[in-house]
Amino acid sequence: MFLALFSAGLWSQHEPQALSLAQAINQAQEQSPSYSRAINRAENRYWNYRQFRASFLPQLNLAGTFPNYASAIEGILQDDGTLDFREREQTFISSQLSLDQNIGFTGGRLSLVSGLQRTQVVRPTKRTSYFSTPISVSYFQPMLLYNAFKWDQKIEPLVYQESRRQYQEDLEQIATETTNLYFEALIASISQKIAAANVDNNDTIYKISKGRYNLGKIAENDLLQIELNLLNAENAFTQANLQYEVATQNLKRYLGINTATPLELKVPSLIPEVSITLADALEKARKNRAAVLEFRRRRLEADEAVARARGNTNYNVNIQANFGLSRQGDDLANVYQPPLSNQQNIVVGVNIPIVDWGQAKSQIRKAQANRKLELVNIEQDEINFEQEIFLQVMQFNAQYQQLKIAAKADTVAQKRYLVAKQRYLTGKIDITNFNIAQAEKDQAKRGYLNALRVFWNNYYTVRRLTLYDFVAQRPIGYEADFEM
Repeated sequence: MFLALFSAGLWSQHEPQALSLAQAINQAQEQSPSYSRAINRAENRYWNYRQFRASFLPQLNLAGTFPNYASAIEGILQDDGTLDFREREQTFISSQLSLDQNIGFTGGRLSLVSGLQRTQVVRPTKRTSYFSTPISVSYFQPMLLYNAFKWDQKIEPLVYQESRRQYQEDLEQIATETTNLYFEALIASISQKIAAANVDNNDTIYKISKGRYNLGKIAENDLLQIELNLLNAENAFTQANLQYEVATQNLKRYLGINTATPLELKVPSLIPEVSITLADALEKARKNRAAVLEFRRRRLEADEAVARARGNTNYNVNIQANFGLSRQGDDLANVYQPPLSNQQNIVVGVNIPIVDWGQAKSQIRKAQANRKLELVNIEQDEINFEQEIFLQVMQFNAQYQQLKIAAKADTVAQKRYLVAKQRYLTGKIDITNFNIAQAEKDQAKRGYLNALRVFWNNYYTVRRLTLYDFVAQRPIGYEADFEM
């Protein structure tokens, strides 16, 4: 029983894992390193947006000093102008509860505050006093020429929507990366099988040809050529094994599969029948892509830079206003009883530079020049955006015909090789023609696999560039697990 279980355990450790292209992509979009980067980047941007939204909600804050102790010798000015040095010791405790609200329309901050202070003097005389501010309303307006809150309300929602679309594109990019790794491993696997079959075939032909040479039916030159073919086939098989190990290890690591697990890769020969028009692809891209929002965001950021330059020219007006009720006394219960004293405070600060030697003007002109340059760059990026979609759609539509031709060429080359092998064994063709048939067979097989690789690469590239599934006729959407 122990031997049976041990043998079963060994078998399960080396049992091949069947893997299709679709399965590989799904697995990569859940546990590949690229997925980890995409989800972390999206989560970071999501919480940045949550932080921005929270900055416009009321903030309740508690601040205080518990306590502030001071002991020192201080000089007290006397009536005759002399100083009398006395030892002073006191404890100060304060607390303040504030409700703050940023005002996006003006860029200011409105605060509702309630506070209490307690001062206890130990020396030179013992005395305790309280000071309360039951309610105080204040408003602070830092700058009238530039409102950062207003620009954030325009830009930050675009940044968040752009990050959501970028997350979709990142996952589609993972599909493209997986396709490349999958086909590298698949082509290496089939090349290994081709190389192994070539070794067997050349070994069989060499043994048969050696007997024919002994009978005088072929020349020594032909026998040497066949022996050289066998040696080349064995060398090619060694290289194919190395390439297979490298390619499969890369795929396993990317997908998070145990490197000791053998893979059984399937050829994705089921091709979706779909035709994409350029107008349809451009429409879907303009509607779904992150780049479209990026262009809008960059224009707004360029406008904001000009507004910031105009606001930060040292021409500034600050306004601070406060109104509240307060009272002081020696008893805590009394400081909240009427009558309460009113306290008002209004401060208007003005800064007007008289001579700045053109600093403000230069700063504004520089921002305007940068804005013009950025607009030119955006226009060029929009042209490149459409050009990339145009080229990919054309390549995708043209790949159908190329794939059909490659599949037909593979079938014909395989049949021709079998016929050439039989004709050589019967002595109807020489070794040169047989070598040509074998090389064309291998080349046609690799050509078909490469055509498949290009097709699927173009397919997932078009999906990424449009964020649209043209087979299912619906937009592509992935939900992030961290969103709440």
